[in-house]
Amino acid sequence: MKYLYGKDIKYKYDLIKPEDFEKLQAFSCGNQKIDDFIHKNLIENGIVNTDDGLPFKIWNPTTNEIFAVVSLAASGIIFKVDNFTQVLPAIKIDILAVDVKYQKLHMDEESEKSEIPDEHRYFSDAVMIQVILHCRKIAEEMAMAKYIVLYADRKARRFYERNLFSDFSKFMEKENNTEINKNVPMYMPLE
Repeated sequence: MKYLYGKDIKYKYDLIKPEDFEKLQAFSCGNQKIDDFIHKNLIENGIVNTDDGLPFKIWNPTTNEIFAVVSLAASGIIFKVDNFTQVLPAIKIDILAVDVKYQKLHMDEESEKSEIPDEHRYFSDAVMIQVILHCRKIAEEMAMAKYIVLYADRKARRFYERNLFSDFSKFMEKENNTEINKNVPMYMPLE
């Protein structure tokens, strides 16, 4: 189905289930490593892989098309200033992948026609808002977390900044993980 604007897309936000395997094969975010993980490792032998987080889908229940894949996990920010160290509870967005067909889909005509780039709003921004709302609900109802954290690919940094995430590499100890060493640690307070 072809959409003119993001506001025209009707979607649901649900956990990924083993029966989503075939639907995920049509999904591509344009990042080969993430696409390979989603196609080959997210669901293996009929079991959803939850090693790095709980995976969710943003999808159209009428067409079964998956628009985005998100993985969330409990985490913490290791906050360090001089000799003071504290772990701040957080929810980590491990994966946020929007299908390439929808990454630059404007939300409405006003966004599309604006000549000011900061006034552009895309369907991927709506996905981010949905994820933030879900994290907030988890933090308020199920787990005490005061922040959302993520490791932004340098190409996606501006997207996260537009959606109110900030770089905090000056105060944070990064996870020791070769997959994210080149990425920018970012956070959003939930208060």
